[in-house]
Amino acid sequence: MLFEKNKVYRRSSIHDQYGGSRQRGISTPNKHKLIFIFDSGMDQEFGYKNGWSEEDGLFYYSGEGQEGNQTFSFGNKALLHHIENGEDVYLFESLGKGNYRFVDQLILIGYDIQFGIDKHQNQREVIVFAFEPLHIVQEESQEFASTMRYKSIEELEQIATRDPKRATGLSMSIRKRQVREQTSALYYYVLARANNHCEACGQAAPFDTENGPYLELYSLYKESDEGLALPEQVIATCPNCHARLRKSQDRALYREKIIQQIPLP
Repeated sequence: MLFEKNKVYRRSSIHDQYGGSRQRGISTPNKHKLIFIFDSGMDQEFGYKNGWSEEDGLFYYSGEGQEGNQTFSFGNKALLHHIENGEDVYLFESLGKGNYRFVDQLILIGYDIQFGIDKHQNQREVIVFAFEPLHIVQEESQEFASTMRYKSIEELEQIATRDPKRATGLSMSIRKRQVREQTSALYYYVLARANNHCEACGQAAPFDTENGPYLELYSLYKESDEGLALPEQVIATCPNCHARLRKSQDRALYREKIIQQIPLP
């Protein structure tokens, strides 16, 4: 993870390193596959409140736009599409005077359209996103390993390629389960597609574990290898190639070479 949980950061320092808007609540750096949510806790005056729900453990965040109906544009659009666009979402909480506490890395669970008021006290539609800490989804997706491990590659692909935006009309409990199933299916689908070989160098997996040949997942576009992604954005690699793609001096060139040479679906 790029940031340390509960550590306090200067917002200006974050932007100096990664770029992105220095004023908006949703910041989307141009040169990094990252989205920053800077929660100021000052949105109650517009008829809604951001925060964690004790009932389901989700973080509910109202979209940007202080007047008129909110639409899926700019930062709202980025949050809606963050999974398929391979972008990691990081939540920061304002402590005042430009200081922000890093809360967690999040993943979108769903969204809803609610009624609120804008800055002119007019009624309008507000987009309310529901996020969950990524590490919780990762941990709980392991509960589906015994099911996914024995599915066919066609069945895994069908689950792994579900539309990550398909959230309206579903309860959050159902959506939470779907995200966990999809996370587990993605892992086993990529391993099945690799057929016990590194998709970077082509060599066989270096050793076997109790659960089969050992390969690691690498995201070709995201800043991290964790969380949901489209199957074509992820490859299975041997430990050596994974380390090369993350740490070597030629990692950028090696990554581009792989993107060009591997016929992913």
